Amino acid sequence: MARNCFRWVIGNGKSVLFWEDVWCRNLSLKVEFPRLFRLATVKNSLVYEVATNNRFEEVQWDRDFSRKLLDKESCMVDRLKSLVGTLELNVDVEDHILWIHDSGGSSQ
Repeated sequence: MARNCFRWVIGNGKSVLFWEDVWCRNLSLKVEFPRLFRLATVKNSLVYEVATNNRFEEVQWDRDFSRKLLDKESCMVDRLKSLVGTLELNVDVEDHILWIHDSGGSSQ
């Protein structure tokens, strides 16, 4: 299945790769933040592994990168926080796939 034809809807975050999968907007975080992805110490983390207490607002992002971030990169982290900061995982719900298509039924 082509990754650009679907996105994940997050439940417990145990089936979705934080950087690689499309779950936050319509691009993977790897594509949206390529520089941060290159600096990430763990590139294959699941969403729930990145969250702190099933939330993202308290994540200590600086510990997840291979070096101290430059100012420009810190601004990228701020953008990342604004995307995921208000999300909360639901441990009782499985992640599931949402097919992305236009009104004519073809995939976008």
